[in-house]
Amino acid sequence: MRSAFGHAGGGSGWWKAMPIGPWGRVGSRNRFLTGAALILVWSGVAAAQTSGDSNPRRSFGRGVTARVGDVTRVKGQGENRLLGMGLVTGLNGTGDGPGYVTAMRSLAAVMAKQGIPVESLDDLAGTKNVALVQLEAVIPESGGREGDLLDVTVTALAAKSLLGGQLISTALFYQDPTVEGLFAFASGPVTVREELPTRGVIRRGARLERDLFMNVVTSGAQLRRDGITASFIKPDKRYMTLVIEPEHAGWPMAAALAQAIDSLSFDADVDRVAWAVDPKNVVVFLPEPEFEELNLAAWIRDIQRMPILMESNEARVAINRASGTIVVTGDTRLSPVIVSQKGMTITVLGGGGGAVIDEMRFVPLDSQRERSANVQDLLEALNRLKVPFADRVSILEQIHRAGKLHAKILYEG
Repeated sequence: MRSAFGHAGGGSGWWKAMPIGPWGRVGSRNRFLTGAALILVWSGVAAAQTSGDSNPRRSFGRGVTARVGDVTRVKGQGENRLLGMGLVTGLNGTGDGPGYVTAMRSLAAVMAKQGIPVESLDDLAGTKNVALVQLEAVIPESGGREGDLLDVTVTALAAKSLLGGQLISTALFYQDPTVEGLFAFASGPVTVREELPTRGVIRRGARLERDLFMNVVTSGAQLRRDGITASFIKPDKRYMTLVIEPEHAGWPMAAALAQAIDSLSFDADVDRVAWAVDPKNVVVFLPEPEFEELNLAAWIRDIQRMPILMESNEARVAINRASGTIVVTGDTRLSPVIVSQKGMTITVLGGGGGAVIDEMRFVPLDSQRERSANVQDLLEALNRLKVPFADRVSILEQIHRAGKLHAKILYEG
């Protein structure tokens, strides 16, 4: 049987998009949708071309292979920050000025240390080339050794601009105030961007004065104190914990990781190598030091390089209004629904539905699909009709609120 769209009936389907109004026009012979701006119909009408699998979109949502290290981090390994407060001098009249008493007091203290006492802050009344700044240096997740040089971010508290400034040598301390001791000294010329003169950077401006090692190994006794009391945790054994990244966390991923890592084996008296203790953490057994052929670095390397099938991804739609992007992951399906948005009507029908329209313009997507409608189909049709980003987001939100978009919506930026 011939359909209104020129394709033979069958088991496959088409998305049909009918633009009206600001996104196009439809002839007046459309007897079903007077004044509608857009209709998307999953009609169950088959395409005549059914041979081959040349369309890459057929693989959308299928599992892909990633490495364990791509979706996890090792607990205890991460970036650390050093903080401090200092003075930037040499500014061309754009500093804090005498009205900012805190900066003047700091300057007086620095001058006193250099053997130049200041009897009264009134002596600094004409000072406009000094600014009190906040400093931050990031220690990479690999740790740091004495003598390493780090970039320093410099942020003004009251100055109008840090252009041309020089940071006086300043001590930096660990971000956790309970950790005592000096960690680095920072100094050097501040580089700023013209569009943001109150914030700059000193390239390689901080020198570490002590080593910072990342400890990723913990004992079974410590795990038990942390609340992991499973019987397979032995107090006298060594372990590390893989923390699953938030965008991948969940019981399916945790179980898949534990199963993949558990395939590793060596000559040791252990029943299992890895355990998923919750949706975000996988505890991994570490070989004892006497297994010289399995040194710690090589063991962690082998685990992080292990392939894992990423087929258990949660269905998500990530919306970033700042960048104007929508990222779809997992099997984001749509149920039958009708949405009206600013004079535009969207109709999504189930596999048995259809539409008889005498004359229309439409956007065909994949004519060889054998599955239910999903968010990718909807977004592609809206994109081809040049529907604005804000309207696309609003449509997705309306369908989600109606309970017909079966995925989580996340907002970024």
